[in-house]
Amino acid sequence: MALNNFQKGALIFVLLAISAACLPGFSLTIGATQTPQVITVTILLPPTVTTIPPSPLPPTQIPPTAQPTSQGLDRVNIYLVAVGDNGISGKLIGCGDSLVPVEVRIAPTLGVLRAALNELFKLEDQQYYGESGLYNALYQSHLSITDVAVVDEEARINLQGSLTLGGVCDNPRVEEQLKAIALQFNTVNRISVYINGEPLAKLLDLKG
Repeated sequence: MALNNFQKGALIFVLLAISAACLPGFSLTIGATQTPQVITVTILLPPTVTTIPPSPLPPTQIPPTAQPTSQGLDRVNIYLVAVGDNGISGKLIGCGDSLVPVEVRIAPTLGVLRAALNELFKLEDQQYYGESGLYNALYQSHLSITDVAVVDEEARINLQGSLTLGGVCDNPRVEEQLKAIALQFNTVNRISVYINGEPLAKLLDLKG
């Protein structure tokens, strides 16, 4: 059976409607018009979705590692004399005496040799150290530091003031007290001591 033009158009419309029924966003509008009938088809496209990538996180800031700093020592030894001890309590020196280390506290410092000497000189007028019975051969002297330096493992100690001794046995005691203070530090192998510009050894010879 032959189809006229109107029937052909209606058949095409039905086929289009069936085919497009499964398409998203498809709508069909039929407007009433005069013959021939006009069919308007509007296809709605799905909205475009724009994906915005998340903003990158700022880099994590790692605080710098604190570098440790040395504050120096807070304890040093001074050296006093056990008279007549004959080397039992410490190094044997002079007239059968012993040189005995005594630990003292100081404010933390890198200038440990200067600090140790100052602790010894603070004992001015103290013949014996507390109740220990240890003797200070420098108790009659009045000394202060002019300069202290360690160069090529040699401690150069410059003092000023007055050196007063109580007898010939005080000569080795004074020398050993001053030298032992410097030799306790591993950066020192040799010692030179001057008082008012004169070598200590020369002054001790004059007083002997």
